[in-house]
Amino acid sequence: MSRYRDELTASEIRLLEHEMEHESEKKAGFWQQSKFFRATIITASLGGMIQGWTQSVNNGTINGMPQDLGLCITRDNCDGNTADLWTFGMLNAIPLLSAAIFGTTVADPLQENYLGRRGSIMLSCCITVASTIGASATHSVAQLAICRAINGIALGAKASIVPIYAAETSPEHIRGAILANWQLADAAGIFLAFVVNLAIVSYVSNASVSWRILTNTALIPTIPLLLLIYLMPESPRYLMKHGRYQKALQAFEFLQTTRLLASRDFMYAHAQLDFESRLLHGGANQRENLAERIAGSSSRVLQVVDSEPGSIRLVERDASQTLISPADQVLRITERSACETSAPRDSHQASRDETQAKTIVSKEVQGIVSTDPDMQVRTEKDNPYLYIIGVTGYFKRLRELWINRRCRRALLSAGVAMISQQMTGVNTIAFLGTAVWQNSLGPESPAKVSAIIGLIWGAANYFGGLPAYWLSDRIGRSILLAIGLPNMAWSMLVFAMLFQMPEGSSARVPLVSVFAVIFTLFYAPTAGTSPFSISAEVFPLVSREVGMAVSVAINLFGAGILVLVFPMLMHQIGTTGSLAIFAGLNLVAFVLVYLFVPETRRRTLEELQFTFDLRTRWHVEYRVTYIRHHFTKYWWQYLTRKDVPPPLPFYRWARETHRDEVDLT
Repeated sequence: MSRYRDELTASEIRLLEHEMEHESEKKAGFWQQSKFFRATIITASLGGMIQGWTQSVNNGTINGMPQDLGLCITRDNCDGNTADLWTFGMLNAIPLLSAAIFGTTVADPLQENYLGRRGSIMLSCCITVASTIGASATHSVAQLAICRAINGIALGAKASIVPIYAAETSPEHIRGAILANWQLADAAGIFLAFVVNLAIVSYVSNASVSWRILTNTALIPTIPLLLLIYLMPESPRYLMKHGRYQKALQAFEFLQTTRLLASRDFMYAHAQLDFESRLLHGGANQRENLAERIAGSSSRVLQVVDSEPGSIRLVERDASQTLISPADQVLRITERSACETSAPRDSHQASRDETQAKTIVSKEVQGIVSTDPDMQVRTEKDNPYLYIIGVTGYFKRLRELWINRRCRRALLSAGVAMISQQMTGVNTIAFLGTAVWQNSLGPESPAKVSAIIGLIWGAANYFGGLPAYWLSDRIGRSILLAIGLPNMAWSMLVFAMLFQMPEGSSARVPLVSVFAVIFTLFYAPTAGTSPFSISAEVFPLVSREVGMAVSVAINLFGAGILVLVFPMLMHQIGTTGSLAIFAGLNLVAFVLVYLFVPETRRRTLEELQFTFDLRTRWHVEYRVTYIRHHFTKYWWQYLTRKDVPPPLPFYRWARETHRDEVDLT
């Protein structure tokens, strides 16, 4: 850095020195990032809040909505019948199934080919507003089902887009905390909706009116997101994938604290996309280091030179080599323009030169076309530099998830993590908690008591999830998930058994509430946050949208099936039997996560690539033999919090254990 000290500002020098001094601590935290970055993440969090708010609202509308539509589902008002229970389950499941089947499907082409990340989020908010108002004005099962199905499309789209938008705008060292923020925002939405639900139940005596008011409260987080999202920068990585390099650099400048750091992130993002494209299609050595790719990018064959005063042109140094990429050209043009405008001059001359420099940069960028034969780059849809599969049809990229081994293994990992969240049984409480309390507790004022228990549960779900902000990057996503599942198994079993207590017992309601909270405290920082974090980072950048969409579809489809069948299951075998099933499913989920979900905490691009290039059975062997032996050997040191040599990462263990086969792979 000393070589360029004279060319850097004082703030840039301080930032770089701080990064070098605190490299082991991985640089600045969230509140040390730029104000635009913080505003972007807070705005994106509203998307998660809408998700949680909506599911909590659907839970709360069980007080009033079934009676208003002529459905008999609880024994407080009638003896629930089979047809009505299936109809009730369908009304609660249809937004989730619609989100899984349609919402996640339209999200990818919508953001990739038409509106981008911000535009797609804005459109989904418009759909949410219209469908929410429509649902509150319905008077039949069919009308409500249609409105909830449309609302589900918007929910599925947001769940696929917002986590990617947050991940693509976040620095690597706080990416885990930012991704955990989606589920924590979801939990905040659940909690706040329960607060509103309790207030409405307490002050609005007419159940037919109260559920309609509650339905419209989902607009509280939706309208601010609709208004604010276009004030935020577009995802710079999305812009780069579509060849809009100048706008991508401007987006990085919004998100970073200085232009120097923005240029660094811009160059690194370009190298990531370039490197992953080559690896996915066999155009690069898998052991090639990303740092070398970046260094190589800075020694390309074109260079910025003077031709005439006030002009810039690109000159080819060696015709036998490939042309420079647009990302490199934009940086060099920008740097050259900055150098020209940095010489001492009067203010009028400086203003004219700065305007002229920007014009030069704009013209040069518009004229850039890469002809790198090694990358097989072609111009398509005005994109001068495709990253192999950066802009192709949805179904082509969907096919890539199945035919490419690296993507297929990432999909297995994300799919297992996502379905494990539904196997915990948490959504029996989140979506149907009111029905559980009304059918099983039988208090004199079921609506208010159910609202109070729901509020307690919602508070535990939110505040219990806060440790995930630092645990996800300190312990790891996969490890957190594996730790939480066995604890959810025993707490769910106790929770189920408590419903066997006599209804007249004064201890029944408090004990049920306490163990609902205990279960949730195990869930919130583990299965509550890890699945979305894992799914958002295991896929290569060039196929992240479609990978995340499929992962979210798996999660939402599982939730939809659960919500559809649980009311009938509870009616047939009782609350205890229904919930006990999920105690067993938690143990099944633990085995699946332990064997098939590699750790992704602070893994670099190359490490993730190596991890998912290795055979799945090797990871099973790694967890069953090596990790089991490691914890058997050091369990006491872990328990007493003594220093323990960390286990080898999976990809390093595989290289040592299966060296010959790794070379063939």
